[in-house]
Amino acid sequence: MKTEFKIGIALVLSTLLLYWGINYMKGEDVFSKQDKFYVIYENTQGLLPTYPVTVNGFKVGQVSNIKFLPDGSEDLIVELKITDNFPVTKGTIAKIYSSSIMGEKSISLFTKQGEPLAMSGDTLAGDTERDLTEEVNMQLAPIKARTEELLGTLDTVIGLASGFLDEGTSENFKSTFESIEKTFESVQQSAEEISNYLADNKVNFDVISGNFRSLSDELAASGEDISKTISNVEAISDSLSNARLTETVNNVESITSRFDELLAELQSGENSASKLITDDEVYTNLIEATNNLNRLLLDIKYNPNKYLHVSVFGTRARYTEQEIQAIEQKLDEKPSN
Repeated sequence: MKTEFKIGIALVLSTLLLYWGINYMKGEDVFSKQDKFYVIYENTQGLLPTYPVTVNGFKVGQVSNIKFLPDGSEDLIVELKITDNFPVTKGTIAKIYSSSIMGEKSISLFTKQGEPLAMSGDTLAGDTERDLTEEVNMQLAPIKARTEELLGTLDTVIGLASGFLDEGTSENFKSTFESIEKTFESVQQSAEEISNYLADNKVNFDVISGNFRSLSDELAASGEDISKTISNVEAISDSLSNARLTETVNNVESITSRFDELLAELQSGENSASKLITDDEVYTNLIEATNNLNRLLLDIKYNPNKYLHVSVFGTRARYTEQEIQAIEQKLDEKPSN
């Protein structure tokens, strides 16, 4: 065999070995068939080529390429190479997650059983998991909010305390506590006075207590009499309730109605009684008759011999009506003693 041929074979073998080694270092197996799938993400969160693709933590492929979509949307398309011994269905979701605490990323496949298999070159649905920083931020967000609220409350408390610590407020607090202390002293003094009063009047209270006890015993002993009294009151009440109150009320109403009829007849002026009340001529005649009677009585008083011819009166001058009126007027004007 010629030397040149041997050198050529060695060079080819070396090139193949170098290619295989480079791909092996990249995680690719050039001797096994791999299917390509594509996933579109808005943010790959630091995902790089050669990062593994796993199913339940087991590596089934790797990320082979990442580039922008040519439509200018700034979305990223990730190329996955999956070994042909793992069935990828059409409903599979490729989810980016943190595979280590250092922030390294991987893609986990979540297949859906019962769906048809995806063909090499198909696009899978993509999803992303919050990274450690976002997770910590979400966990710390409520604590941060509570801390800020607590700090605001502390600021308010400190502000109020600062206001209370000025000289005027301190004096007010001092006077308030002094007033409270005096109030407690007054209450204590009143309690002592009440205690002394109760002690001094213990005998009287004992007597009052004994009297109440005696009264209670007497009431208990007189329970039967009290029951009889209540029964009597009930009997009286029943008697009153059974009395002929309705008939009495009806009689009163009848009398009232008759009285109203009488008043109506008097006001109508159709009988003698109503005429005596309502007729002006009758009233005038009565007044005139009364005046004539008065004049007759005065004439009899001052001229008795005019009506009685008895010698015992002797001869006496007769007074005229005008003279009698003048005498009566003088008597009326004379002051009484």
